[in-house]
Amino acid sequence: MMAWMEPARHSVAVVVRGPDGTFLAVRRPSDPRDPLGGLWGLPAITLREGEDEPAAAARAGRAKLGVDLEVGPKIGEKTADRGEYVLRLSDYEATVVSGTPSVPQADTSLTQYVSCMFTSDPAVLEEAAGRGSLCAQIFLEAAAAAEQDRVADFRRRAGLPHLIDAHTHFMPQRLLAAVWAYFDAAGPLIGRPWPIRYRAGEDSRLEVLRGFGVRAFTSMLYPHKPGMARSLNDWSAGFAARTPDCLHTATFFAEPGAAADVRRALEQGAVVFKCHLQVGGFDPNDPLLDDVWGLLAEAGTPVVTHCGSGPVPGAHTGPGPAGVLLARHPRLRLVVAHLGMPEYSEFLGLAERYDRVMLDTTMAFTGFAESTDPFPRAELPRLEALGDRVLLGTDYPNIPYSYADALEALEETGLGAGWLRAVCHDNAATLFGI
Repeated sequence: MMAWMEPARHSVAVVVRGPDGTFLAVRRPSDPRDPLGGLWGLPAITLREGEDEPAAAARAGRAKLGVDLEVGPKIGEKTADRGEYVLRLSDYEATVVSGTPSVPQADTSLTQYVSCMFTSDPAVLEEAAGRGSLCAQIFLEAAAAAEQDRVADFRRRAGLPHLIDAHTHFMPQRLLAAVWAYFDAAGPLIGRPWPIRYRAGEDSRLEVLRGFGVRAFTSMLYPHKPGMARSLNDWSAGFAARTPDCLHTATFFAEPGAAADVRRALEQGAVVFKCHLQVGGFDPNDPLLDDVWGLLAEAGTPVVTHCGSGPVPGAHTGPGPAGVLLARHPRLRLVVAHLGMPEYSEFLGLAERYDRVMLDTTMAFTGFAESTDPFPRAELPRLEALGDRVLLGTDYPNIPYSYADALEALEETGLGAGWLRAVCHDNAATLFGI
């Protein structure tokens, strides 16, 4: 007796590229019977008998998008058992040669889409990939591999076997979800759309960071109200214990127990602190923090501080409050996040005046930041002269562009491979004794 074999279904999806490197995402209609209903994915179609994959990809353009496509190379292929059939699916690159994509099309014999958009954010496909979409999985895996190659090429050009990132975010999942929701809503401290590029589970985010060659990183977390700091520090201590390549990070808030929280975190082994004046909304010169700054200055522990007024000014952001703080605690190892964006020149001045002040590069020079808060190119010589006190920071995973974009933006300053090696590894290695 012959063994029963499940029927096979052969399909293709197209990654339709825009002229600016974007790709076309399509949303499937909501349908409770469809596990991918209502989700963003890629245009796909099932092959007809005798049809080859490139021909089917071209037909998908006509039948589902109303355009003529030039079909490019195959990206990848996956197979999955769908129970009633075995699905074999391939992704192909494609570009539009005539027409403008629009949905839905008139052919109701095929699944049509309810909306479409060109986007540069692969994260829009994450949910579909998680629910089993082969075309989304192929695309995301290929995109991740291509980005790893870009970062590896950057490291080779700069002579960097590894990177150290002094400004990355890991925090309790519930808090991180709230932070992402705030970014999704373009909250008042954000001021514009800000899609999270690396929206994934903790293990996946760690794997991606390590895949970029990052040998050490931080778990920047911060309270937005009193009573949060101690529990955040306890979580961070546990995270550092189970994540050996994480630089044990802690935080504080302007509240009566702040000094006790900081002392406790130092005893737990914290080697770097995060202070977010914009989110916390407190004055760094609040008397409640006098002992905190004294403790940290005496310990020589760096404090990565969001004290610049970008992206939206806060009540206590800007160089004024930070300058007052440093005048009172000149030995404080203050790390000015985002190069002090947008008050770059003023914060460079503070670093020149106080020899323990450092800066991190988070978001600086990227197209996203330059569109609203460009770094003045006349100040590049000052930044170069401070090259031994600048640290790589990225804000990973909470960035609306790729990690490779952030690194390449630093390279495009033209400050040279030696500067890049110091900023992207050596300065932090010295600071943290790695």
